[in-house]
Formats: sequence, structure tokens, C-alpha cells
Amino acid sequence: MIRTALARCWQRLQRRGLTLLVTGGAWMSYGAHISIQPRYGTVRGIGPLLDLMPMPGWGLVWLVCGAAAVVFSAARPGHDVLGIGGAIVPPLLWAVAYALGATVGGDPKAWGAIAPWASHAVVILIVVVGTRPRKVVMVPHG
Repeated sequence: MIRTALARCWQRLQRRGLTLLVTGGAWMSYGAHISIQPRYGTVRGIGPLLDLMPMPGWGLVWLVCGAAAVVFSAARPGHDVLGIGGAIVPPLLWAVAYALGATVGGDPKAWGAIAPWASHAVVILIVVVGTRPRKVVMVPHG
């Protein structure tokens, strides 16, 4: 019975949905963490973003984006755009924030966090592009 349920779940999610599900869960966890108890290095590194909104607000952004990724993980390709955005936007935002933090007088060590955060978004994009359905074009015979 459990095997059947797992098989149905896998049949529905596949790699694309599983990527959104796992990423969404991770972003929700991270969002809760930075809302309640952000690390000192994170606060220093993303200083330019904190001029726009306090850390609990950014934590809420991560939570909402993560929830979107989880909710849309079971959607069919083409109907999961909000989930894909929810999975990709937060790490790209963090990569840009760390880049700004490293260049405009924030934390000079912030540059070390740019590639790790950007790589999350790139890996998700690779999975999304690699799992999009192929379009079948009918060629009329003349």
C-alpha cells in the first residue's frame, strides 16, 4: 500500500515537481529561521536589502516563495510557473544582495556567498528546462 502511494506520488511529481517540493520546504525552513534568529553574517551580508525591509519581512518573502513552490510542485509543467518563480527568486535575490553588500560598503566578505546562492537558482533552472515537455508538431503530408 505504501509502495503504491509512493509510486503515485512519483508519477505525479517526477523530477520537476520533486525539485519544487524539496526546494519549497527548504525555503520555508530558511525563511522561518531568518525571521526568528538570523545569523550575524547574513544580516551583515545583505545589508542593502535591510534598507528596504527588516529581516522578518525578508523571512516572510522566503516563506511565501517556498509555499508557492510546494503548492505548485504537483502542477503540470506550464501550470507551475508561480512555483518555479518561488523556487528561483529567493536565492537570486540573496545572490544580488550579497553582491551589493560586497561592493557598496556592506560586508567585504559577502562575495563568498554570491556563487552558492546563485547556484541554487541555476540548478533549479536546469531541472525545469530539462524536464519541460517536448512539443509535438504535426507536419501535414502533401
